[in-house]
Amino acid sequence: MPNNLNKLSKLPKPFFLFSKNVSLVQLQQHNFYSSQQNQNANPQTKRELTAQEKSLIDRMIRVDQAGETAAVWIYRGQKAILGKDPKLSKLLDDMKDQEKVHLDSFNKKIVEFNARPTIFQPVAAAGGFALGAVTALLGVKAAMTCTEAVETAIGMHYNNQLRELYKSQDSEQIQTLMKDIKLFRDQELEHLDTAVENGAKDAPFYNTLSSLIKSGCNTAIWLCEKY
Repeated sequence: MPNNLNKLSKLPKPFFLFSKNVSLVQLQQHNFYSSQQNQNANPQTKRELTAQEKSLIDRMIRVDQAGETAAVWIYRGQKAILGKDPKLSKLLDDMKDQEKVHLDSFNKKIVEFNARPTIFQPVAAAGGFALGAVTALLGVKAAMTCTEAVETAIGMHYNNQLRELYKSQDSEQIQTLMKDIKLFRDQELEHLDTAVENGAKDAPFYNTLSSLIKSGCNTAIWLCEKY
């Protein structure tokens, strides 16, 4: 374990911050950066984005908008089934409201960067609601398994985006985008922890359900980036 911690301490800046429910192996593989600003980062400059950077950002914002759309509708689907419990209803609303802030941000970035939305945007909403409702029908713990699996996949996805953007952080626009993605990533990991605290890993067939949902998320990410 000390050797592993030494490896983590040498990860590229900005400093890493991670969910207590993400394994050390996952951290080494995906290198979760924290929302803390890198004090040694290259200074921001107002420069034109290169064609390669524009293409990269177009792909990122497209899939992030779809992902946050799905997240909002997952919580709506869960609340449609589980909303009679006041405490649970508030918990779902709190997480949904945070996802709505993320979605509003990416809606604005679609315009700012003149990015093309994915053709799967309507599917993201319908599929998200269906996933939330179906897992909620299986019980509260299964609904939390859904949240845990989705937030794990999205946390890693955001971290991969940060790694891709890191080399272009001298751009003021990219620095701002990175700051937002870091914040959203950290909030997704808070949702992950909340789900685990509410019994996600105690759901029947947890491993199977979690694996299926993560695989579905990764497939959706690929499709939305491409189309």
